[in-house]
Amino acid sequence: MKKYDIIWDFDGTLLPSEPYDSEQTLLLDSLSNRSPKISSFFKLLIAKVVIFGDKKEWLRKVFKRSYVYLLKGTDIDVLDPVASSLAAKIPKKDRQILWQLKERGHRMVILSCGTWDLSKRILEMAGLSHCFLRIEANRFQIKKNKIYGMDLRIPNPDDKLKWIRTQGFCQKKSIVVGDGYTDLPLMKWAEIPILIDRTGKKKIRYEMKDFHLISSIPEMVELIAKFS
Repeated sequence: MKKYDIIWDFDGTLLPSEPYDSEQTLLLDSLSNRSPKISSFFKLLIAKVVIFGDKKEWLRKVFKRSYVYLLKGTDIDVLDPVASSLAAKIPKKDRQILWQLKERGHRMVILSCGTWDLSKRILEMAGLSHCFLRIEANRFQIKKNKIYGMDLRIPNPDDKLKWIRTQGFCQKKSIVVGDGYTDLPLMKWAEIPILIDRTGKKKIRYEMKDFHLISSIPEMVELIAKFS
């Protein structure tokens, strides 16, 4: 079987994002568990507004700025329980397929516009971190165990494609797996672009594009065999 470089998105692709993706979940959990002050109430309200916009794909840049601002001063240890609950959302069958792809010699990396610190913890708790050569995403800046900012390494969809090109990935042997608009530049570049649509809501929006649609990660095995 031909060996591929498989480039994965994280939220909505490896991690089911209903009802919320990992960053949205962290933000809601962190603000909901703070002391019941008026300022905390308004911050939670702001978070819910920007999360609504982010889910609609309206406020990507506004969401990231708000996300970092609202989490400033948060103890980094809050990531662990959130990561544990999110790791449980990754189906057992998905984990088995990822282990299988790794064992078959495919080189796999993750490129995400999300948060590296959270994604890494989720993968470790799901027993999947060893499957990926690298996770590239935005990283929290941490001082005295508290979040005080973010190193924006991949803030925009185009940054994924820039990173791949600087790393020398071969277009002809690359599979890109994503779930939406932050993956489009990279999916248009890839020899085999795969759109995962777990809910069936994205089929109409993307059916005119030259993407291979799947509804679950286990379908990857048959699709890869088809192209090998």
